[in-house]
This record gives sequence, structure tokens and C-alpha cells, in this order.
Amino acid sequence: MSKYIVVVLNDEQSAYKGALALQELDNDASIALYEGAVVAKDAEGKVRVLDAEEEGPFGTLAGMLLGSLIGVFGGPIGVAMGAATGSLVGLVGDTVRAGVNDDFLAEVMETLTPGKFALVAEIGEHWTTPLDTRMEALGGTVFRTWRIDVEDEQLERNIQANRLELQGLKDEWNQAVGDAKEKLKAKIQATEAKLKALDDRIEKKIETMRKEYDAKVEKLNQQIAKAEGDLKSKYEKAREDLKTDLAQRSEKLKQAGHLVAEALK
Repeated sequence: MSKYIVVVLNDEQSAYKGALALQELDNDASIALYEGAVVAKDAEGKVRVLDAEEEGPFGTLAGMLLGSLIGVFGGPIGVAMGAATGSLVGLVGDTVRAGVNDDFLAEVMETLTPGKFALVAEIGEHWTTPLDTRMEALGGTVFRTWRIDVEDEQLERNIQANRLELQGLKDEWNQAVGDAKEKLKAKIQATEAKLKALDDRIEKKIETMRKEYDAKVEKLNQQIAKAEGDLKSKYEKAREDLKTDLAQRSEKLKQAGHLVAEALK
């Protein structure tokens, strides 16, 4: 598994120095830097990415998942106040896609106050000291959390719930007469549309997983070529774990897709 790190810093110069330090740690294989961004939080509490251009310290590495995490940090008031602002649904969606927990978000948002800057990155890391040492020297506060993929399970649960709903509606339709039958037909069609949309999400999810796998394996191959001894072995194991994880998750999602196909027969 990979980790998300957020390093909160007091000024832009320190943030850019921190980004360069991350790149140096990646260059000497102390970490595997999968993607990253430098962000700033303005006086209104909104977060903007500073290194969106090629000349930035991370170039254009920040991808969809990291973007989801940054989106949570950039909420108008934050996760704790999401329900009151009507933004809870979007925030929860970003949280699920990013694969982080509420405690981590709360800790980061308490420190990432308006006027501060942060490095946000997804990394592979086998010891914490190199990164901590470099960031503490810049006055940074480091937060870490394991990335946990929960969107797969959410898709599978939604499919199961809609399958049961569809079967129930069909059973009821078989016994209904007149106008009730027509109303039930509309509900059946709406539920079938939901299942088709979920099936589309499965296909896109598997495609996204494959692209992410390819990018991470490319990075790990680079680190394996540079590392030696125990560190090299750990990167090799991380590569094998990625392969196993992709195979297992893809198979489960394909099985969920088969259930959709059966329900729509």
C-alpha cells in the first residue's frame, strides 16, 4: 500500500524547498514519489494548486485521486461543517475516492489554516526518518496516512442493493394490475438505469486501476534500479504486492459486473 503525506509549511518559499526535497528523496530512492502538488490556502479558506504548470517542482504529477484529497482540504468550511453548508455529499465522495479517513483530514485541516502552504503527495515509504528530517528542517509539520481503497466495496454494495430492489419491483409488477403496473414499470426502468450506470463505473474503475498500476510499476522499477540490499528487496515486494492487489480487485469488480448483467436479463 502507498501513503498520503501532507506537509504543512508557513510560507511559499519553504513549500517549494520542501517539494525539491521530496524530489531529492525520490532521486536517491529513499521514497517513491508517485504524485504530488504544492498548495496554498487563501484568506477565504480555499485551496489552490501552485505547481500546475510544467515548470513547477512537481510538473503535472497531481492526478485525479490526489485532486480528490486536495478538494477536501479546499472545502469552504471543511469536513466538520460539510452538512451545514450542503457540501457534505461532495466531500464524502472526494474522501471515498482518495481513500482517507476523517481523523487524518481533521488533523490536517486544523493545521492547514488560511495563509499556510502544504505539500500533498502519494508516496511509497519504507522508513519515515529521511522525509521527517528534511521537512522538520524547513519548519514543516508532517501528516501521514495509509491510502485505503474503499470505492470498490461501495460499488459492490450499491450493485447488490439495486439488484435486490429490481427483483422486488419485478415480483410486485407480476402481481399488479392497471395503473399500478405502469407505475411499477417506470420504477423498474429507473432501477435498471442505475445498474447500467454502476456497470459503466466498474469499467472505468478497472481502466483507472490499470493505468495507475502501470504508472506505479514504472516508478518502482526506477527505484529498484537505484536501490541496494534490503531497500531494493522492499521495492521489489511492493511491486509484487501491486500486481496481486490489481488482480484481486479487478476480479471482484468483474464479478460485480456479471451480477449486473444477470439482473438486466
